[in-house]
Amino acid sequence: MNTRAEQMGKGLDHSGGEPHLLREIVRTHQVLMAAFSREVGTPLARLGVMRLLAVSDREMGVMDLARQLNINAAAVTRQVRDLEQEGLVKRSTDARDGRRSYITLSEKGAILFSEFHDRSHKLEEALAKRLNPDELAVAARVLGQLREFLEG
Repeated sequence: MNTRAEQMGKGLDHSGGEPHLLREIVRTHQVLMAAFSREVGTPLARLGVMRLLAVSDREMGVMDLARQLNINAAAVTRQVRDLEQEGLVKRSTDARDGRRSYITLSEKGAILFSEFHDRSHKLEEALAKRLNPDELAVAARVLGQLREFLEG
């Protein structure tokens, strides 16, 4: 009788020599984001909400954030509530539909996000020191090509 792990592994046999690109991308992303979260002392979910609010060129509601973050609205609502309690975001009611509210970064939130952004550049500089300029350019180009393929 096959174990669950054996059943899940069917068809995933590898000869051992080929690269596991998807696995490496996922693992690298997980490690990178966990390290950055520790570096700035803020949970990843909170960083995601704040980043979207910081870069958005339009008003964002909870459902907009949930769609863009690909998580459920209840999770976003909890993050927004916590951010609001800390004075990092503000809510404003839609003048046309009082049931709808929009979330924006407060001044305090914008300053904090700017600090996170600066720290992300410092982390990027540290990562860049591990690669020579050609390797860095190739990595960025390949990741961009993969993203375009997946988005297209």
